[in-house]
Amino acid sequence: MEPWGQRLQAWHEFYAFAGAAAATLMGLMFVVMSLGQRTLASEEGTRATRSFFTPIVAFFATVIVVAMMMLIPDTSPSALGALLELVALVGIAYMIVSGAHSMWRESELGFDDLLWYVVLPYLSYAAIGVAAAAIWKAPAFGLYTAAASMVLLLLIGIRNAWDLVIYNVQRSSHDENG
Repeated sequence: MEPWGQRLQAWHEFYAFAGAAAATLMGLMFVVMSLGQRTLASEEGTRATRSFFTPIVAFFATVIVVAMMMLIPDTSPSALGALLELVALVGIAYMIVSGAHSMWRESELGFDDLLWYVVLPYLSYAAIGVAAAAIWKAPAFGLYTAAASMVLLLLIGIRNAWDLVIYNVQRSSHDENG
């Protein structure tokens, strides 16, 4: 069996890349927000920002935080598991507080939006919790589960950011023509 330090070190490049990707994508979200500021300044835009834009930034921030945790030198499995469990609990609590589910319902959005804005983010944070627990008993499974949840959070953020950009472009075009 491979020692814990070597096993974790094998993931170094993955987490360095995931963290850099998330930081870059988060920066692009700020650009998107500045381009759509007229639309987002309305009362409806403020609610949409809180329910849809802000969670995307939170997903990217989660990837950055987990990447940083995974890159801490000489972290024991128990310490890393505890930190990941904390991230999972905070992430799930954040999803509840953000109100994405109620905003999805109120907006009468489609099933694909329910899946990408609500279901998959909850699943990602739950997977981080599973990874946290698994790191103590089955480190390889835990590390792969954590990595899968990071990839999923990145994909969710990318898809949802693109969805919101398209929505803002269409809305701006409609407002100018309407």
